Amino acid sequence: MKIIRSLESIQNEFPNGSSLTLGNFDGIHVGHQTLLLRTVEKAKELGIPSVVVTYFPNPSVVLGKKPNFKYLSSEKEKENLIRGFGIDYLLVLDFTLELSKMSAEDFLENIVIKALHAKHIVIGYNHFFGAERRGDFALLDSNKFKYGYAVELREAVLKKDSKISSSLIRGFLDKGEMEEAKILLGRNYHITGIVVEGAKRGRSIGFPTANLKVPGDKLLPSVGVYACFVKFDGKDHKGMVNIGFNPTFDGLGLHVEVNIFGFDGNLYGKEIELEMVKKIRDEQKFDGIDALKVQLTIDKETSLRILQF
Repeated sequence: MKIIRSLESIQNEFPNGSSLTLGNFDGIHVGHQTLLLRTVEKAKELGIPSVVVTYFPNPSVVLGKKPNFKYLSSEKEKENLIRGFGIDYLLVLDFTLELSKMSAEDFLENIVIKALHAKHIVIGYNHFFGAERRGDFALLDSNKFKYGYAVELREAVLKKDSKISSSLIRGFLDKGEMEEAKILLGRNYHITGIVVEGAKRGRSIGFPTANLKVPGDKLLPSVGVYACFVKFDGKDHKGMVNIGFNPTFDGLGLHVEVNIFGFDGNLYGKEIELEMVKKIRDEQKFDGIDALKVQLTIDKETSLRILQF
């Protein structure tokens, strides 16, 4: 998959046209997957490249609506997920105030038609583009004969009578309901970070932890202890992770600390990925180290039971 970060870098990439889809694609949930699969299907049918058009930063950040917006997927995670669907090109538009003021008609003509030469467009029921969010399926449909493309609308995908959306997934993560989030995402929720030096208290009580520095704009599940898979150096490990404030000790600052079962090596500076499986319990303050060790032993046994399936 070729990643394009500026329209200026596109030079005769689409002489025969493209099959494309538009969207923010934060988290790449099951609803997004139907858009991506359909875009690839039409590209193969027409013999043209498949293209995804997305944006960064999220428009709500630039427009000041959600200045503290948290992403379900980092840009790297999003790129890898989209690549997995066989997309040929990913165009990541730099979302600026200038772009936000571009009319839907200009967006269609200058980007979708002149730059990408769209022959087939797939758009979700809840995606809008252009100033005042005027660009939608209706606008695309009304211009299809003028520009010579076909367009199709993908309706919402339902799970348990609810429309799958990033907002619904965020609600489950806020409550630590990882299994519900997994149903909507089509996979376990992932957290990626760099291992940094910590207080090393876990090592002294027999539960050494890798302390993760996670990007500040990444959405974390609710505070608590989770069973997880841990991936680094191309290998998968089992573990448990605490997301919280270490109330038994200093209680200062939010930490992400993972105990990797059967591993006691040096991971400082390495990027590791957590695959969050299930919340075991809320974070709690213990009377002392011995009580904490007892609970951690129970947590490990619980995690191993969860992760064996």
